Amino acid sequence: MQKKCWTVLVMLLLAVAVGAAPCTIESGKSPGEVSAAALLEKYIARLTGNSMEVVCNGKSPVKFVLQINKKAAPDSWQIKAGENNVLLSGGNERGVIYAVAHFLEDHCGVFFYNPYEEFVPEGKILKLADIDRSGTPFFRYRHIYRGNTSKKDNGLFAVLNRLNNDNTDGIKKPYGGVVGFGPPRFVHTMWSYVPQEKFFAVKPEYYSLVNGKRRPGRDSQLCMSNPELPEVIFARLENYVAQGKVKARRNNTPEPLFYDISINDNNNYCRCAECKKISDKHGQSGLLLHLLNPVAQKLKAKHPELFITTLAYNFTQAPPRGGIKAADNIIVRLCPKFNQAASILEKDNAMFCRNLKNWAKVCKTLFIWDYAETYIKGGSGMPFASELFYGDRYKFYAQNQVKGIMWEHPFEPNADWFELKFYLETRLLEDPFADVEKLTEKFVNSYYGKAAGPMLESRKLLDASRRRANAFIRFMSPPEEFQFSTAAELRAMQACYDRAEAAVQADKVLLSRVRRARRGLDRLCVFRALPPVKADMKVPEYDRDLALKAMQRLQKSWLDWLQRYPNSKELIADASHEMSQYKMVLNGTGKAPGKFAGREYYDFQPARFQNHDLTAITLVPDPESEVGYAARINVAANPKMYAPPFVMGFRNRVNKTNVNVKLTKFPQKKGYHWHRLGRFTVPKVADIFLSRSWGLKQHFSNFPEKRQLEFFVSIKFTGPSFRANDTAEDAIYIDRIIGLIPENK
Repeated sequence: MQKKCWTVLVMLLLAVAVGAAPCTIESGKSPGEVSAAALLEKYIARLTGNSMEVVCNGKSPVKFVLQINKKAAPDSWQIKAGENNVLLSGGNERGVIYAVAHFLEDHCGVFFYNPYEEFVPEGKILKLADIDRSGTPFFRYRHIYRGNTSKKDNGLFAVLNRLNNDNTDGIKKPYGGVVGFGPPRFVHTMWSYVPQEKFFAVKPEYYSLVNGKRRPGRDSQLCMSNPELPEVIFARLENYVAQGKVKARRNNTPEPLFYDISINDNNNYCRCAECKKISDKHGQSGLLLHLLNPVAQKLKAKHPELFITTLAYNFTQAPPRGGIKAADNIIVRLCPKFNQAASILEKDNAMFCRNLKNWAKVCKTLFIWDYAETYIKGGSGMPFASELFYGDRYKFYAQNQVKGIMWEHPFEPNADWFELKFYLETRLLEDPFADVEKLTEKFVNSYYGKAAGPMLESRKLLDASRRRANAFIRFMSPPEEFQFSTAAELRAMQACYDRAEAAVQADKVLLSRVRRARRGLDRLCVFRALPPVKADMKVPEYDRDLALKAMQRLQKSWLDWLQRYPNSKELIADASHEMSQYKMVLNGTGKAPGKFAGREYYDFQPARFQNHDLTAITLVPDPESEVGYAARINVAANPKMYAPPFVMGFRNRVNKTNVNVKLTKFPQKKGYHWHRLGRFTVPKVADIFLSRSWGLKQHFSNFPEKRQLEFFVSIKFTGPSFRANDTAEDAIYIDRIIGLIPENK
């Protein structure tokens, strides 16, 4: 007993000698303050091995106080440490959490890599010195849309990274709420304000005149010159504002600040005489403001605190002319249609820069709707080193009156170098003049360890390849547009990753991170195994050895990485399908289509098809196919979509029109048969869909052929639903699409 008491006494004396004692944490009672205090306590416990011992300037115990400073600007933060007191305050609830995040990152060495991984230094006593720092994020609106693959954390990761919107209004009450949108939604809303079911029968003139006919719905636009529409839209807006206020009161969250009235996602603008008259004078964006300015004036009179957001996108991207300006309570969100892989200051992007500067002259508040990924299935995750130019981009925005930015950065599980790009995006939203090179080195050295150097070298080689090829990467680029590197350039990039892997071979975590970053390059190398769609088409050199090694890495590491995500089952199925595409190509026969011998044609094989229904559609080897494999549709998986009749068609995605072909009679002879789809000139963006579910598609983006093509589809039907007395399962096999070039054209 005496020995035990003596041991306790020695421990107490040692504690006094180093001045260490458990800290205390006090906070206000708002949800954000309470959450900030809980976060601080959680991480101090981890930093001190659960002792909670903190020393400030050699003094202890340390008292932490977390509070809102109502005199400070919204989203501002302050850290003030001296004597044995630490004040963490903010201009609102989010600001208090920002203060905690800065304290943990900047003064305790914590690193929030992504929602699943972080670094917390291990220790027993947290030692602090004087701190007197404060800040306010530069951009008023800071939003990253990560899509449905993001972790459901009520916006915690977003707030730790100083965002004030996550996905769409994803920052919940415990973390200070969101600077967000009221109903109906945050983009492409025009159709909601003038619903066709209510107005089209009685007021067809409210809708776009396209090809001589009034066209309603979300695949069209409004007749923006119609003098009755501002009143109709405002009445609907009033209803949405009321709904937004009720929802905010019910959830005890901030009321929506923004109400969106923006064009639908198509180019079917009105061609009537009055719309043309106004657009000839002011441009299509001026016609949009002609419609919205009266609505904005009415809103300002009744709700001066609210804003209308709209889009400078597609046909409204160019700034207005002829003296028209946006009302002060209209926020214009400009969507960059430029080379995402290049600096904003490069010549490829000169037109966008001019547009931005001119928009800044005609609207009081300009936001940017930016893109960090490509939305074409198969293109997402392909590598492009856009992070090298984030500094140029943010500085240009800041210097040209931009007040807010939203990034579309979805597909996190596969997105190219997502972790670094997200880190840079958030830090530059807070301070667009920060040193990007230092931020990059800080992140990669922490996240990749000894692999960092060669990995950064690989990105510089990738950009050098892009510059040499003068490649242009859009937010809708398919995988073909990433094929700008030579085989020698790819070998040099892969050699960098080989060195990176060798440097961290003994560390499973670091090796998995390197493999994840390498995945886009590996997919790129394997994609080149796909045969060209036209015999004389210029295609990149294919290195089979490079592809086989890349395939081995993908098989070893890709699926394991996806286990962490909430929709892992779906992601794994999609990745497995992509790998099966390449296996089929590597093992297929690839015979020319005998029916079209001697003719000139484009040949689209199943490895190029987009599969949006992985439960019903798989790639399978098939010796009856000239290609050697086919996309197989299991009818029993979804009879409503795949049982007879069989529907295929052509979708013009520019003007949102379809041409359908319905098969009701099926060949009774076994094997593949050709079915004519029709003659089409392929527009800038289009699809051939291969079922009425549209689960299987051939996508076209910037297709080089401008002549009209005659399309045929090779299909095999099996089972009693299609062939009399067939005992096989009901199934549909599709092994190629041919775009036949007319003779003498």
